[in-house]
Amino acid sequence: MNALASAHTGDVRGPSLSQEVAGEDGNDQRSDGIGKAAQGLIDVESSQTIFKLETQSVYGSAFAFPQIARSSGYRGMFVALWCRAYLALGLNYLVQFALVMFVGEATQIMNPLGGQMHLCDFGADLDVCKGPDAPFQPRCTGPGGTQFSPPRLYGYTQWAVQKFTKQALLDVLPDQEGLINEKVDPGEYGLENRSCRWLCLLLFALSVNHEIQVCLRMIAMFWYLPSDPDKCDWIEIDKQHKASYRIAGMPIHWKLITGLTVLIPKGTTLLMDTSGILDTVLGAMSMAFILNVDEMLHDCMITHAGRNVMDGIRGLRDEPDSEGADDAEAGPRYHDKGPKVFDLFRQVVPLRLLMTLMVMGVFIHRYYRFKCVYKEELGLWVSKDMYLPERASYSLTDFIFNGMLHTVESSSKPFWTMPTPPHLQ
Repeated sequence: MNALASAHTGDVRGPSLSQEVAGEDGNDQRSDGIGKAAQGLIDVESSQTIFKLETQSVYGSAFAFPQIARSSGYRGMFVALWCRAYLALGLNYLVQFALVMFVGEATQIMNPLGGQMHLCDFGADLDVCKGPDAPFQPRCTGPGGTQFSPPRLYGYTQWAVQKFTKQALLDVLPDQEGLINEKVDPGEYGLENRSCRWLCLLLFALSVNHEIQVCLRMIAMFWYLPSDPDKCDWIEIDKQHKASYRIAGMPIHWKLITGLTVLIPKGTTLLMDTSGILDTVLGAMSMAFILNVDEMLHDCMITHAGRNVMDGIRGLRDEPDSEGADDAEAGPRYHDKGPKVFDLFRQVVPLRLLMTLMVMGVFIHRYYRFKCVYKEELGLWVSKDMYLPERASYSLTDFIFNGMLHTVESSSKPFWTMPTPPHLQ
């Protein structure tokens, strides 16, 4: 009976001391493993290197292939890839500069010749606008001087035709002016959807933000890459005599050449692309298309051999040195490791999105500053006075300098000014 009682009592006591210690050790190991996993994710953020090329862009090819050719002793195959890369780069500049010039011609020459004013905020409050017969609302005033209503809203082309038709009738039948004004309503020109405008601007700003980051990384690469000849070999040969390619240093004269042929033209093209948004506020998708021309031309122009090299090229910090160099010495980091609070802050707060919104805000501010004027009596941003250009031709220098130097001369008398509504006369 005592033995049974003892056995029963032992069952009630639960696990032994050794089992409890083992359980605590297991929990400690799990906790340490989770902590290492969290630290590993932080290290992924902090170890992102600036030394990575755009492998799917003509800019990355034009950056890498000259250095690979130099490292090979200018062997024929690598020189041929270099020439092909520069050919694609030149074609990219030709296409992009031509496209942005055509955008400028459309907005600076053709739109004014067609009598089109800037959109600004015309029709922004369409939902509360009830038309000419309703009580007057200043913010519902359109470029024709009348009140908006949803059925009276048209795109510019249709509105211009209807306005021309009414004016032609008034010129031909001046004695029927009252009847024509009563029966012929050209409507108004304005925004169809304000939310669509902001969404298009956001998409465009996202594209521009990516290009800005690429330019900044390229500038940092020029700054940090060593110029020591012993560290400028972009081709590595392993023990099996197989070649691999990775980013290495760059001599001073090659930094100068690459900066003049790749970096400065790329930044200039980016600025020219983004300046078009000042006029084509709703043309965000077309402007994003122009920014992606370099990737399309890269896919079209690169050979299979060149693609094999670019797909396999490694960043400066992809692997530690064979001599066992410390990871911190492998190259500068794109993000410096900060305190734990900052690491968590970066995971919660979308910093790139905030930067995108800042870029978007700059575009909006510049558009309203240069193209619109605020009317106190209407409480509305309306287009500035519009003047006819004195010539129909448009050049690249006009696109670059017209905003500052006014290289495109205009007439002295505006063809359109914001009309004063009858209620305010």
